[in-house]
Amino acid sequence: MTEQLLFRNVMKIKAGHLQPFRDAVRAAVAFVEDNAPQLMVQTFIDETEMCAVSFQLYRNSADVLRHWQMSDAHIQSVSEHCSVEKFEVYGNPSDEVARGVSQFMEDGRGMIMPPLTGFSRF
Repeated sequence: MTEQLLFRNVMKIKAGHLQPFRDAVRAAVAFVEDNAPQLMVQTFIDETEMCAVSFQLYRNSADVLRHWQMSDAHIQSVSEHCSVEKFEVYGNPSDEVARGVSQFMEDGRGMIMPPLTGFSRF
């Protein structure tokens, strides 16, 4: 079974923050593309509903931890313009990654779903 982790993050954009949110996300994704370990990052936005969804695919939990460490400033920049409504982790994260997302589990916004079966082609 794969060690890959897929994150799905649903964000509510703060009123009046649409353009700063877009700018912060673009800067964060550009940084990640050049420097961080993700295999894939895709962000979708619904301007009418003022929400966005981000998907991130990681090889393993070690890559998640490395991303968090190197990208914290960008994560904080995006967070200034939105709130997390849902945070879903698909896969078997390490205990350290599970602790890192525990705030979302504790207040009902998050979930961790272990894999059943599947494959990736890259």
